[in-house]
Amino acid sequence: MRHFLFMVGLAVALIGSGGAFAGTADAVETTLYFGLDLPGGGTVSEEQWSGFLADAVTPRFPDGFTVLDGYGQWRDPGMADAPIVREKTRVIVIVHPETSAAEGAIGEIKSFYKTSFGQKSVFHTQAQVRVVE
Repeated sequence: MRHFLFMVGLAVALIGSGGAFAGTADAVETTLYFGLDLPGGGTVSEEQWSGFLADAVTPRFPDGFTVLDGYGQWRDPGMADAPIVREKTRVIVIVHPETSAAEGAIGEIKSFYKTSFGQKSVFHTQAQVRVVE
């Protein structure tokens, strides 16, 4: 069921992008992984997450994106003998044109999250994709 919902969300995001991909089938798929544990204890609340989407993500990618719930594991590479941290995670998938403006927007989203929630990092992958509508 989750796979189906992901595909529906992705299709809506791509269709909603309309002219953003007109004339080209090449795009970039950026995936951002946001750990929800807070450094002082507790977790990012639903209200805080919704505010983050409204304030940081939607204004930069109003044509669409997909949010998935996950559970992740991370260990700080900058610390010798760092403990393994396991936490609830939110994943945002954004399919967008390959532009410096989009790259800047991705950096701003990551920076906003790290600053707002005291995070050391936001895991980030990206790949070239072909959009098939």
